[in-house]
Amino acid sequence: MAEICPICGGTGFVDKGRTVEICSCRFQGRDISKYLHIPPRFADAEFENYKPVSPSQREALSVCMSYAYSFDPAEGKGLTLLGPPHMGKTHLAVSILKSVYRQKEIRGLFFDTKDMLFKLKSLMEDNEKYTKLMNFLLKTPLLVLDDLGSERLSDWQREIITHIISYRYNHMKSTIITTNYALRKTDEKEVAQTLEERLSEAVVSRIHQMNTILYII
Repeated sequence: MAEICPICGGTGFVDKGRTVEICSCRFQGRDISKYLHIPPRFADAEFENYKPVSPSQREALSVCMSYAYSFDPAEGKGLTLLGPPHMGKTHLAVSILKSVYRQKEIRGLFFDTKDMLFKLKSLMEDNEKYTKLMNFLLKTPLLVLDDLGSERLSDWQREIITHIISYRYNHMKSTIITTNYALRKTDEKEVAQTLEERLSEAVVSRIHQMNTILYII
């Protein structure tokens, strides 16, 4: 006779108060981090162990949790987490991926942008593998593009990022972006370089239209 899960009592669901999540027992035998392409450094990242210090971090945690719990792939809504390093942007993005998968059984994918571009370039001579990876990037219902803009971009790399973001914008695919760069220069704060300058005005315009922008400092 199979043992009853002590966490959910055999129901397969855990009452979190504000929401109900699929119990971890439903995923036994599956490495969730590997399945969602989450790197080992962030394998343990969860909303519960995110430690906000500043008001903007607390606000970001609240918004990210609300986003994950109410996620609807048909809406095509995303988030852009913007701020300096060590603010927990990647931690929050990974937590969203895990939460959406556990609650909705919707598989999202995590990609460090620099690593994504490297992999695409390495597969250019293998059309089948290149097409398969590109289809994942274009069509997965929830995609994390981590550390966007940190890499020095060639024209080819800029075209690839433009294609991915434009496709996902046009086809209502939800995208979570983390970046250390301001999207545009503002009157309030001068910055050395913006994401608009590193990518293009068109890409940043798409990001503004498809995502809620969270400034974390």
